[in-house]
Order: sequence, then structure tokens, then C-alpha cells
Amino acid sequence: MRQRQIHIRIPEELYKKLKVRCVYNDTTIQDYVVKLLADCTGQHSPEHASVLIVEDETIIRESLRDWLKDTYQVTTAGNGEEALPLIAQSDYDILIVDVRLPGKSGLQVLSEARDLKPRMQCIVITAYPSVELAVEAMKIGAVDYLIKPVAPELLERVMWETLLKCKAANNNKKSLGLKESAGK
Repeated sequence: MRQRQIHIRIPEELYKKLKVRCVYNDTTIQDYVVKLLADCTGQHSPEHASVLIVEDETIIRESLRDWLKDTYQVTTAGNGEEALPLIAQSDYDILIVDVRLPGKSGLQVLSEARDLKPRMQCIVITAYPSVELAVEAMKIGAVDYLIKPVAPELLERVMWETLLKCKAANNNKKSLGLKESAGK
């Protein structure tokens, strides 16, 4: 995601209040202001987004969890049988699922997850890419298909863009609902 730098001037009293608020919330002024701007523009704040990572390789699962845990609420599962009950009882924003899992395949997990939670966004990762597999994953409902080793920065960018699209779609549905009810 491209970033721009801005400079703002605020009154001394407001700055003092802002500084106290940031100390109280254990955050930097920059992070606090970015969050305020994101909230004001209707963007989904990633701190509130939850992610389920389904990956059988412990090192990859833990690496992704450690990379994402400072920004997202992260839960992990080592296989589909472990993941599906988690999906049934929680509302995850994003599911990251490996294609090759012991027991149920990642595509089976993806399909069952979409049946349980149709609004959950799914990203498929694999070390064994093929065009057929990518097409099948997209038909089932994956928003993206990434090849391992996945660069954490790329995964985070895909997640962020997915969350923004979901937020925009939700805002459009809300505004359409308001227009429809206003017309009645």
C-alpha cells in the first residue's frame, strides 16, 4: 500500500490532550491519528479484523501468526477438522488456508467454511500451484491464491485490500438500503 506523508498544525492544548490519550491507549500519536482517519473514512480497521490460519506446517503457521498478531486478532489451526468448529463458533473476517492438509483438503475446508460463513473472505496458499487448482479455489470463493513461500508483506497487502473491498461493499449495501427505505 502506498503511503503519503502529511504535516498538520494543531493548537498546543489539543496536542497535550492527544498526547495524554495516546499514553493512556499505549499507542503513538501517528498510529492514533491514522486510526482516527481510517475510522472517519469508513475503512475497516485491521486491529479489529480477525484471521484464522489453517496450515499443517508448524513453522509456517507460527511464522504467519507472529507476523500478523500485532495487527490482527489471529487464531491458528493445524488441519481442517480443527478449523471447522472454530469457524462455526467465531466470525472471522479472513480465512487463510493451505491447499494440502491432513484429512480434509484446504479446498474442502474452503467450501465448508463458505457454507458456514458466506461473508468470510478466504485466501488460499499452496506450495503446489496449478492453474486448475487456482480456478477451482476461485470458483469455490477464494479471493486470492498465493504461492508458498508467501512473502508476509504480500499476504498483509492482500488482506488489507480484501478488508477494504469488504468495507466498501458493506457501505454500498447500507447506502442502498437507506435509499430503498427512503423511497418507501
